[in-house]
Amino acid sequence: MSISLVSKLRIGASSSHLLSGGNLRAFQTLSTPATTHSSEERRKENALVASASVGQWIVSAQTRSMAGMPESANFRDGKPTLEYAKLLPKTFASMTNDQVLHFAELKIPEACRECIVRNVMDVDQIEYDEAMQVFKEIAKTNREGMLSAALPFYVGFGASFTGGIVSIPLVFNLKTVEWFNEAYVTAELPPPEDLETWLEVGSASWGWMEPVLGHISFFLLCMQFARSQLQNLGLRPYFHWQQERRAAYLVEKYPQYDAEFLANFSRIDRLAQPHKMED
Repeated sequence: MSISLVSKLRIGASSSHLLSGGNLRAFQTLSTPATTHSSEERRKENALVASASVGQWIVSAQTRSMAGMPESANFRDGKPTLEYAKLLPKTFASMTNDQVLHFAELKIPEACRECIVRNVMDVDQIEYDEAMQVFKEIAKTNREGMLSAALPFYVGFGASFTGGIVSIPLVFNLKTVEWFNEAYVTAELPPPEDLETWLEVGSASWGWMEPVLGHISFFLLCMQFARSQLQNLGLRPYFHWQQERRAAYLVEKYPQYDAEFLANFSRIDRLAQPHKMED
C-alpha cells in the first residue's frame, strides 16, 4: 500500500489516543484556576490542547462519515439504532477503503486480498468480479515454488518424528537391538535369561544408546536456546528470507500493481496450504 495512504490511516487511528495521558492532564490544568506559568509552558499546553481537539474532531468526523448520518443518531440509550445496525459491513467487499486498509495493516488475509482487488480495479479499469479473477491468478503465482520453500520444514519435521519413533524399538525391542548391535556396535550382550523382559533389553542396549540419545538431547537443547535468543532479537533467518524472496518475486511478476499490496499478501500466505478466504 502506498506510503501516503498508510500515513493517513495511522494518523486517523492514532488520533483516538490523543486525549489520553499528558493531553488529558493539559485539559485538567487549563480547567483549574490560573497559576503562574512561563510563556514556554503555556505554549506547550496550548499545543497539546490544540492537537487533542483536532484528533477528537477527526475521529468524530470519521465516525459520522462511515455511518452516513449524524453521530447522535447512531445510538439510543447506549445501544445502536436499527438504522445504524443495517450499515454494519458483512463482507470485506462491503467495507470502506479506510476499513480495508486498517485490517490489511493487521495482516488479515481477506483485507490484503481486498486491497489487491481494488488496486486491480483502479489500474485496469475493470469491475470487481473481473478484478477478483485477476487476483486469483496473482494468488496462484504466489504459490509457485512454495513446496521448495517449505521443504526444510518438512524435512525437519520428518526427521524428528521418525527419530522419535525409531528410538523406541532400538532401545526396548530384542530383535531390533540384536540387529543394531551386530551391524553397528558388536558389543557382548547379556545371557538370554537376562533379556527376558523389555526393561532388561533396555538396560542392555542403554550402554551404547545412552551416548547417542544423550548427545542428541543436548544438541536439541542448545538449538532451542539459540532459537529463543533469535526470537528475542526478532529474527527468523530462513523463514524471513524465503518470505521476502517470494514477495519480491510477486512484485516483479506484476509491476503494474501496488508493490506493498502484493508484498503484504505474499507474506501472509501460508507455506503448507493457502489460507481459505472468507467473503
